Amino acid sequence: MIKLLEKFAPVLFLVMWSSGAIFVKLGLASASVWSFLAVRAAGALLLLLVIICIFFRSVFSEIRDLTKKDLSSLLITGLLLQGAYQSCFFLAIYYDLSPGVLALVLGLQPMLTPIVGRERISMSKYVFLLIGLSGLAVAIVGSKDTTNITVWGIVFGLLSVLAITIGSVQQKQSNQPPLISALLQYCAASALFITIVSLVGWSAKVDINFVLASSWMIVVVSVGAVLLLLFMLQKDAASNVSVLFYFVPILTMLFDYLVFGTQLSWIIVIGTTIVLSSIYLYRLPDAKPHLLSVESKGE
Repeated sequence: MIKLLEKFAPVLFLVMWSSGAIFVKLGLASASVWSFLAVRAAGALLLLLVIICIFFRSVFSEIRDLTKKDLSSLLITGLLLQGAYQSCFFLAIYYDLSPGVLALVLGLQPMLTPIVGRERISMSKYVFLLIGLSGLAVAIVGSKDTTNITVWGIVFGLLSVLAITIGSVQQKQSNQPPLISALLQYCAASALFITIVSLVGWSAKVDINFVLASSWMIVVVSVGAVLLLLFMLQKDAASNVSVLFYFVPILTMLFDYLVFGTQLSWIIVIGTTIVLSSIYLYRLPDAKPHLLSVESKGE
């Protein structure tokens, strides 16, 4: 079962995570950024508590056995991944940065991750990262979504990519089980967003759009996709996981086409092909160690 999940986790994660932008767009039509984020974080926390209480009660004892260092590390990771990243992402959009430009900024993550995480990767893999970023740029230009660029939008976009990069590396280094990590992360995020809402005030109209968007973001994205992300970080190098984020904006464009009828162009298809090829090549194991082992056997 674990082997099967390892095989299909990247595809499941991409589909689930990419769908989030569509439902965020739907939810923000009925709620403020902070109210929506508070509902998302608190709802995910409650759902995780229910799942753990029914199926994985041993998680609570494992959390009690955590050292203060591990506990604080997981809470800080939660503030980075579920707090700072989400807040800065929404604020970049709020300050009129177009989703296309924001996607390009977030496309820096796969190149930043091996540097921040001090991973040793070959020069060829850096080339594949650059090819992937160029493919993403081609797809976004094809979507004609690079119209709005603002100073504050770029600032929050850069803060967003730094938060998810550092958070992903720290999560990889903690090597804690996904359920424990997710529960503590959403404890930190819930406390953060509920505090902000208590200061700025609640602003949400509980209509069908809000209920649908909140439910999808809680169940599918915040719990399903995040658990898959933590699972992949536990099983694989952070750089191998981060490179998948190249494909998120492209899948989001596809969902935008299916749900809202936004037209796709051949330029987007070309950019998508470049991104897919770079991801495939990047995730292939380096051939050099294998060749060396063959040579040593020949000697």
